[in-house]
Amino acid sequence: MSPATAVQSQAVRRLTQVMHDTSIDATGMARILDRDPKTVQRWLRHETEPRWEVREVVLSLNVVLERLAGVIDPASAEDWLFTPVPSLGHERPVELIRDGRARDVLNLIDALSEGVFV
Repeated sequence: MSPATAVQSQAVRRLTQVMHDTSIDATGMARILDRDPKTVQRWLRHETEPRWEVREVVLSLNVVLERLAGVIDPASAEDWLFTPVPSLGHERPVELIRDGRARDVLNLIDALSEGVFV
């Protein structure tokens, strides 16, 4: 296996783990990643691999959802990601993650875990 394939496979493994831990299905993950559900299915079947920019979002999403699981029920994670949050300028966390601003979402989750009303 080439190093590039290993990195890609790692992203798909993390994607699979996130889906398992949160009960988000392939359609939900496609919605989060702003991709066609058939594309996500092909990744999961190892027919194709996500492009680098999608892998970066998957890796960020993995960290966000791990941290979020300590604050809310993992089954509610998908709804939370798509809910506008006043302290994020009424943006949805998923939009920030897609735009490479996962740190802003993680800061919010840290504040919530500390009991800070945001």
